[in-house]
Amino acid sequence: MTARRAKRHKKGNFLKLGVIVYLGFCLFTIVWLRAEVLNLKYELGELDSIKADLIGERKMMVARRASNYSTEKIEKVATKRLGMTMPERYNVYYVKRSSIAAPYKASMK
Repeated sequence: MTARRAKRHKKGNFLKLGVIVYLGFCLFTIVWLRAEVLNLKYELGELDSIKADLIGERKMMVARRASNYSTEKIEKVATKRLGMTMPERYNVYYVKRSSIAAPYKASMK
Protein backbone atom coordinates (compact mmCIF):
# COMPACT_ATOMS: atom_id res chain seq x y z
CA MET A 1 0.00 0.00 0.00
CA THR A 2 1.24 3.38 -0.80
CA ALA A 3 1.10 6.38 1.47
CA ARG A 4 -1.60 7.99 -0.64
CA ARG A 5 -3.84 4.92 -0.46
CA ALA A 6 -3.35 4.64 3.28
CA LYS A 7 -4.34 8.29 3.71
CA ARG A 8 -7.45 7.83 1.58
CA HIS A 9 -8.30 4.65 3.48
CA LYS A 10 -8.02 6.53 6.82
CA LYS A 11 -10.31 9.28 5.53
CA GLY A 12 -12.84 6.68 4.42
CA ASN A 13 -12.74 4.93 7.79
CA PHE A 14 -13.12 8.23 9.60
CA LEU A 15 -16.07 9.17 7.39
CA LYS A 16 -17.72 5.78 7.95
CA LEU A 17 -17.24 6.11 11.69
CA GLY A 18 -18.74 9.64 11.64
CA VAL A 19 -21.79 8.45 9.69
CA ILE A 20 -22.31 5.54 12.10
CA VAL A 21 -22.01 7.85 15.13
CA TYR A 22 -24.42 10.32 13.51
CA LEU A 23 -26.97 7.60 12.74
CA GLY A 24 -26.62 6.24 16.28
CA PHE A 25 -27.21 9.71 17.70
CA CYS A 26 -30.27 10.19 15.48
CA LEU A 27 -31.67 6.81 16.53
CA PHE A 28 -31.08 7.62 20.20
CA THR A 29 -32.79 11.01 19.77
CA ILE A 30 -35.85 9.44 18.13
CA VAL A 31 -36.19 6.85 20.88
CA TRP A 32 -35.75 9.50 23.57
CA LEU A 33 -38.40 11.77 21.98
CA ARG A 34 -40.91 8.91 21.79
CA ALA A 35 -40.29 8.10 25.45
CA GLU A 36 -40.87 11.74 26.38
CA VAL A 37 -44.12 11.80 24.39
CA LEU A 38 -45.32 8.70 26.25
CA ASN A 39 -44.42 10.29 29.59
CA LEU A 40 -46.35 13.42 28.66
CA LYS A 41 -49.38 11.35 27.65
CA TYR A 42 -49.25 9.59 31.02
CA GLU A 43 -49.07 12.91 32.86
CA LEU A 44 -51.99 14.26 30.80
CA GLY A 45 -54.06 11.23 31.78
CA GLU A 46 -53.31 11.86 35.45
CA LEU A 47 -54.17 15.54 35.12
CA ASP A 48 -57.44 14.70 33.36
CA SER A 49 -58.45 12.43 36.22
CA ILE A 50 -57.58 15.14 38.75
CA LYS A 51 -59.58 17.64 36.71
CA ALA A 52 -62.60 15.32 36.68
CA ASP A 53 -62.35 14.92 40.47
CA LEU A 54 -62.16 18.68 40.95
CA ILE A 55 -65.16 19.27 38.69
CA GLY A 56 -67.19 16.79 40.71
CA GLU A 57 -66.09 18.45 43.95
CA ARG A 58 -67.03 21.87 42.56
CA LYS A 59 -70.51 20.62 41.69
CA MET A 60 -70.91 19.32 45.24
CA MET A 61 -69.82 22.67 46.67
CA VAL A 62 -72.25 24.58 44.45
CA ALA A 63 -75.06 22.30 45.58
CA ARG A 64 -74.07 22.73 49.23
CA ARG A 65 -73.97 26.52 48.81
CA ALA A 66 -77.41 26.49 47.18
CA SER A 67 -78.82 24.47 50.06
CA ASN A 68 -77.28 26.85 52.61
CA TYR A 69 -78.85 29.86 50.89
CA SER A 70 -82.31 28.32 50.57
CA THR A 71 -85.13 30.16 52.31
CA GLU A 72 -86.12 27.10 54.33
CA LYS A 73 -82.62 26.77 55.73
CA ILE A 74 -82.42 30.48 56.60
CA GLU A 75 -85.81 30.36 58.29
CA LYS A 76 -84.81 27.27 60.26
CA VAL A 77 -81.58 28.87 61.47
CA ALA A 78 -83.40 32.09 62.37
CA THR A 79 -86.03 30.31 64.45
CA LYS A 80 -83.84 27.65 66.08
CA ARG A 81 -80.49 29.33 66.66
CA LEU A 82 -81.38 33.00 66.87
CA GLY A 83 -84.74 32.57 68.59
CA MET A 84 -86.64 34.70 66.09
CA THR A 85 -90.36 34.31 65.61
CA MET A 86 -92.79 35.23 62.90
CA PRO A 87 -94.16 38.74 63.54
CA GLU A 88 -97.74 39.25 64.61
CA ARG A 89 -99.96 41.39 62.46
CA TYR A 90 -99.95 44.30 64.90
CA ASN A 91 -96.12 44.33 64.99
CA VAL A 92 -95.76 44.95 61.26
CA TYR A 93 -95.19 48.55 60.20
CA TYR A 94 -95.39 49.64 56.59
CA VAL A 95 -93.05 52.40 55.50
CA LYS A 96 -93.86 54.54 52.49
CA ARG A 97 -91.16 54.98 49.98
CA SER A 98 -89.93 58.50 49.59
CA SER A 99 -87.67 60.04 47.02
CA ILE A 100 -84.11 58.84 46.77
CA ALA A 101 -81.98 60.01 49.64
CA ALA A 102 -79.61 62.77 48.62
CA PRO A 103 -76.86 64.49 50.56
CA TYR A 104 -77.84 67.64 52.43
CA LYS A 105 -76.39 70.94 51.32
CA ALA A 106 -74.54 72.64 54.09
CA SER A 107 -73.76 75.87 52.30
CA MET A 108 -74.66 79.32 53.59
CA LYS A 109 -76.14 80.49 50.27
